[in-house]
Amino acid sequence: MGLLVFLIALDADAQMYKCVDERGKIQYTDKPQAGCKESAIKPSPPLSGSGEVKPPPKEDFAREDADLKRRLIEHEADAAKERQERMVLAARCTRLREEHTALANASRVVTRDAKGERVFMDDATRERRLAAIQQELRGCP
Repeated sequence: MGLLVFLIALDADAQMYKCVDERGKIQYTDKPQAGCKESAIKPSPPLSGSGEVKPPPKEDFAREDADLKRRLIEHEADAAKERQERMVLAARCTRLREEHTALANASRVVTRDAKGERVFMDDATRERRLAAIQQELRGCP
C-alpha cells in the first residue's frame, strides 16, 4: 500500500497536457499529441499518505466566528441607523404636510413675533413658504 502511494506521488510530478481536438473533445495525457491544442496544466497536489482530508486548524474557526460576529454587529448597527434616519424623515415630512395644509387652507395666517405679538402673514410670504414646503416634500416618501 505504501509503495502504491509513493508511485502515485512520483507520477504526480510529471508534466500533464490538456488536449482539445477539432470536435471539442477533451483528453488529458502526459505526452503532447498531434492534432490537439496543447496547454500545460499542473496536477493537483496529492493527498496525504493516509488519504484523509484534514480539517482546518481550530484557530481558523475562531477567527471566522469572530469575523462573522463582527459583521453581524456592524449590520445591526447599520440597520438601526437606517431605521432612525427613516423615523426622523417621517417626522419631518409629517410636520411639513401639516404646515402645508395650514397655509393652504387658511384665509389669513397668524404668527407670533419675538415679542409674542400677533403678526399676520402677507400673501406673498405665504406663497413663498408654500413653494418652499412643496419643494421639501419632494424628498418625502
